[in-house]
Parts: sequence; C-alpha cells; structure tokens
Amino acid sequence: MRLPHTAWREVEIDVLDEVWLVPYGFGRLYKAVALQHIESTHTGDAQLQVLRDLLGLVGYEASIETLQRWGLRKRVDAHVYCANVHARASDNPIRRCRRPFWLPEPWTGPERGEGVWAGPGPTVLS
Repeated sequence: MRLPHTAWREVEIDVLDEVWLVPYGFGRLYKAVALQHIESTHTGDAQLQVLRDLLGLVGYEASIETLQRWGLRKRVDAHVYCANVHARASDNPIRRCRRPFWLPEPWTGPERGEGVWAGPGPTVLS
C-alpha cells in the first residue's frame, strides 16, 4: 500500500523508559540529541544555547527561560527539525524532517526591509 505524500511514516524509539514516535529515518538522531539534552541538564545550559542558536538560524527567537520550560521531547523535536532545515538550506541532499505541529511557521524575511520583505523579524516563541 502506498502512503499519500502527506502521511509520515514513524518509528518507535525508547527514551528514558518512554516510547516516542519519531519520523522514519530519524530514530538514531533523536536518541543522540535526547542524550545530549539529558546530559546537559547536569552540566548546565550548553544544549539550550545550541538549540536557541539553531532556532535563530531558521527564523525563530526564544529565550533560554522559554527553552527551560519546554520538556525534553519538545526540545529534541525542535533541535532535530531546525538542524535538518538548516542543513537542507545548504542544498544538502538529505531526508526532510517534518515541522513539529506545535511550532508555528517561521518568519523568513529580514528584520528590516521594504515591500514584501518588511516585517517584524523572527517568529518569537513563548
């Protein structure tokens, strides 16, 4: 049976005795990023700064306090998605990762511009 192009295949992974359904082909990456975020809770906010920078690369703005309020799954979803979007923007032939449903469409124009590019800047996440 062929899946419609809007349907995403998923795979199960185990993270901290939980079962997560993640996009097919991203299981290992999700596990690795989750492990990095779990380890960083003991060593400080290094991974939160990395996530904040990744969000900024693809059109989002979030404070460290906002990211601290997010759960592990939400941080890992955003990290994997943003890293994938950034890598694909460089014309790398890699599999596309879907945008998490809770993450709004980012503003892609510059902070200051003219005409259709005039806008408020990055999409602020709260």
